[in-house]
Amino acid sequence: MEAWLAGLIRDFGSSRSVRYRDLAIGLRAAIASGEIPVGMRLPPERELAGLLSVGRTTVVTAYNLLRAESLIVTRQGSGSWVARRPVPAPRPRRP
Repeated sequence: MEAWLAGLIRDFGSSRSVRYRDLAIGLRAAIASGEIPVGMRLPPERELAGLLSVGRTTVVTAYNLLRAESLIVTRQGSGSWVARRPVPAPRPRRP
C-alpha cells in the first residue's frame, strides 16, 4: 500500500499551505481519479502520519475534512473507508 502513497502527494508540505489541507486535497484527488477506489480501507492515522513524517493530528484533521464531505466513513475498531467519489462541480451554462 505504501507505493501509491509515495506518488499521492507529490509536493506534500513543500508549499506554505496548511499540511492537513494538502493531504486532504491529495486524498480527494486520488479518490476522484479512482486511484483510491470506493470501498478501499485507508491507512490508519498513525501509520499514514509515520509514512508522511507528519503529526497524527495532521492526518486526523485531513480525514475529518473528507468525512465532512461524506467521502470517507470511519468505523471504530475497523478503520476509515472510501465511501464515494466526489461529485464534480457543475459547469456554468453559457447564454
